[in-house]
Amino acid sequence: MMYVLATTNTAEVLKVPLFVEHLMEYEGNFAEFVMEHYDNHKEDSDWATDQKLPFINPPIVLMVNAQLPDMTFHIEKPKEIRVPQKNSTYQEKNFPSLYLSRIFQPPRFS
Repeated sequence: MMYVLATTNTAEVLKVPLFVEHLMEYEGNFAEFVMEHYDNHKEDSDWATDQKLPFINPPIVLMVNAQLPDMTFHIEKPKEIRVPQKNSTYQEKNFPSLYLSRIFQPPRFS
């Protein structure tokens, strides 16, 4: 239980009675009290008591330090690859003109 209260903001909830007590001593309404104490509070005569209010200075429980690795990369120019051309044994034949007028035609090699 002590560990939970020491490492989480549950300890801040335990300060609520001090909040209520300080609110009762305050001359004004609840909204004015919250605005004065939680919105850029200036140092005044009861500064020490104000610093004990809940969630004024919540404890920093978890601190994460992440560092990305130094990443450098270099893009190399692609090497030229030459593919030898093979002589084709296919010889184009004369096809009837009716067959050539269709959309789909046989492959031709040059």
